[in-house]
Amino acid sequence: MADGYARASGKPGVILVTPGPGLGNIVSGCMESFCDDVPLFIIHIDIDRKDLGKGILHEIIDPGNIFRHFIKESFSVGSAESLPEILDRAYRTCTAGRCGPVLVSIPYSLLDKEVSSSVKGMPDPLPAPLTQDTVEDLRTFLAGLEHLLNACERPVMIGGKGLMNDAASKLVEEICGPGNIPFLTTTGGKGVVSDKHLFSFGSIMAKGTARQIVRSSDLVIAAGTRLRDVDTRRRGVRIGNLVHIDIDDRWMNRNYPAVLQYAADPLGALRGIAHITRGRAFSWDLPRLKEMQRSEAVSMKRSARGYALVDLLRNTIPDAASIVCDLNIPSYWSEYYMPVYHRRSFIMPRGISPIFYSLSAAIGAKTARPELPCLAVCGDGGVLPQIAELATAVRYKIPVVVFVHNNSSFSILENTMRNRYEITGSMDLTNPDFVKLARAFGVKAKRARSLAGLKDIFLRDINWDEPFLVEFVDAVSSPPWD
Repeated sequence: MADGYARASGKPGVILVTPGPGLGNIVSGCMESFCDDVPLFIIHIDIDRKDLGKGILHEIIDPGNIFRHFIKESFSVGSAESLPEILDRAYRTCTAGRCGPVLVSIPYSLLDKEVSSSVKGMPDPLPAPLTQDTVEDLRTFLAGLEHLLNACERPVMIGGKGLMNDAASKLVEEICGPGNIPFLTTTGGKGVVSDKHLFSFGSIMAKGTARQIVRSSDLVIAAGTRLRDVDTRRRGVRIGNLVHIDIDDRWMNRNYPAVLQYAADPLGALRGIAHITRGRAFSWDLPRLKEMQRSEAVSMKRSARGYALVDLLRNTIPDAASIVCDLNIPSYWSEYYMPVYHRRSFIMPRGISPIFYSLSAAIGAKTARPELPCLAVCGDGGVLPQIAELATAVRYKIPVVVFVHNNSSFSILENTMRNRYEITGSMDLTNPDFVKLARAFGVKAKRARSLAGLKDIFLRDINWDEPFLVEFVDAVSSPPWD
């Protein structure tokens, strides 16, 4: 939930947990957030360190050690007087540079103390210091980039979640619109700019026109993205002549060699690119490419049931809806092909790729942006371990719409078992009646067995102001990479 809140709002999700099992319950969520640069502020109410070794309730010798490989930093509070300063420092660590989770352990005995503080609310993250070296680095980078751009005709820009802010979005529009430059995104970057723009071509993983654009480009500028293997190379994305811009150099040259790189806040680089390209239009025929993409969509809608399902969802839910995906067949098709029109409106866990995510994260996303409709895209196997959170949605009147794709299988894994080993049925599920289960929680629910029936439910029965579950019984099992 906190992860979904953070992704939807751009602010840290704050978690308060007990020691022992409470801390253990957030391990996989913390892994996901750390591996996908999501800011979480974890407050752990700990036992008193002086009581260690006595076998008291929930005793763990070194709780911070559990998280040492997937947290930015752990903090331990020793006195009431030190609490304000440590909270301030932890929050800045959480939000500075590459965002991520932090853990603050506070002994429970401090809950009985009076704490005075001069800190008023959460502080703003400290910006990276603008030194003479960083100014010179940017100047050198832009000079090199200008030389590369002067020698090319068909540059393309790839954007990641590091551009998910108003200033970066406006700069992308300023660069790619007048400059006639195609813009593509990673999964984390979906929605940086609206896919309704002529220059916006959706995900770099999509086959057809998107792949052709990248292949035929003579310069690729990737900004605010790590270009991890799981997000790009594994999906068949081939990139040559790369300029890589990211918040730090941790992922530079890991999967694609860069001819030029810049490791700092991407905004400075984008401002420079906007200045360099001002007044120049490159040689892409964007209307022709857009028409090619439209023709592909018409063909896929007829031939690929997964695409047809995603197309139906996109055309029956509000443009600004928050769409929170799990890892399932409809979500993967959405990742590849669903157009996104607003920032932070497409959420998918791509850190450690956890399967039990979307229902809980959607509750967090809806809490962060209550004015927007919210859809959780769940698989049948993925939703079952989360289904009790329907009680949370009902108790706190959080109007998420839960779409459950029921094909009685962990179908991604079934697909792999069948293709690699010719084994079928090993990932089958015996499911409950999801409609009856939802109604038992007090949630309205309906079932569809066809795309036409599903369309009717979304257009006639859902009003987006109360919890609702839609079960879609379907046999589609081929992922988009097939």
